[in-house]
Amino acid sequence: MKDLQYFKTHPKIDAHNHLNLGMRYSSYLLWSGLPIPDFPRKMNGLDDMHDIITKYTRPRCKTGDDVISLIDMSIRDAIADGVTVLEGSIDIGFVVHFKKDLDKFLEMVSDFTEKYRDKIDIRPELGMGKTFDKSKIAKWAPILLDSKIFRSIDLYGPEVEDGIEEFKSIFAQAERLGLKKRAHVGEFSDATSVRRFVEYFDLHEVQHGIGAASDESVLRFLADRKIRCNVCPQSNVILGAVPSLKAHPVKKMLNAGVPVTIGTDDLLFFGSTVAEQIFDLLSNDVITEAEAEILVCEGVQ
Repeated sequence: MKDLQYFKTHPKIDAHNHLNLGMRYSSYLLWSGLPIPDFPRKMNGLDDMHDIITKYTRPRCKTGDDVISLIDMSIRDAIADGVTVLEGSIDIGFVVHFKKDLDKFLEMVSDFTEKYRDKIDIRPELGMGKTFDKSKIAKWAPILLDSKIFRSIDLYGPEVEDGIEEFKSIFAQAERLGLKKRAHVGEFSDATSVRRFVEYFDLHEVQHGIGAASDESVLRFLADRKIRCNVCPQSNVILGAVPSLKAHPVKKMLNAGVPVTIGTDDLLFFGSTVAEQIFDLLSNDVITEAEAEILVCEGVQ
């Protein structure tokens, strides 16, 4: 069986990485100097995770320099894992930390792609949370997307359809600009919701999407349309979306012909890199060596 070092040194993609939370806890703790109590640990769904964010990580990030430090840590930890393509999400809300100066925010993003261009291909993504101020998103997103600095967009938050119509025009703009369109759905929601989000926004990819595994027709739909799912097994286990790694449906998705990558989601909370997750899936007989090879090679181009 291939060892962990093989997967660490193999070129690979991380296409599901929220860069403000994409570093190891050890990296974060050294920078912040503020430990998070009883951490890391299993969490009771997204509400538990958001409670930690509200109490500990969000208050520590107050300035543009803080945002820069967090993203820099995440990039360096991705490089250490052998990631060669990083499609990292940068939340639109961090514009506030740059005193709502869109030019400074964009300069920060482009500076990162230039700084690390010899070590990693950074493809910035504009992340939008459903619970963030909609008026600010409507004002800032069109300008940020028109900059052509971002390569993709992502919508996250509660996996419900309520309110998604407010983001329709932004996704239409992304389509016109040739950007990759993604949304978080199917970690805690069902197969029907996965299909509806894909159809409503004409998505290219789904962040998570494991709920689709409960319906063969939705798996065929994703496979036929070549909708890639950027799955995060450790996140799914830690948050309780699946009961265990052995119960994870990634193999079923692969067998159905759905394109799949393995992402870190929030390395700070979940503690396993791309390489470590693929190795763990293989070690626990969730996937075969051939399937591990498919996962490590998907999206690297």
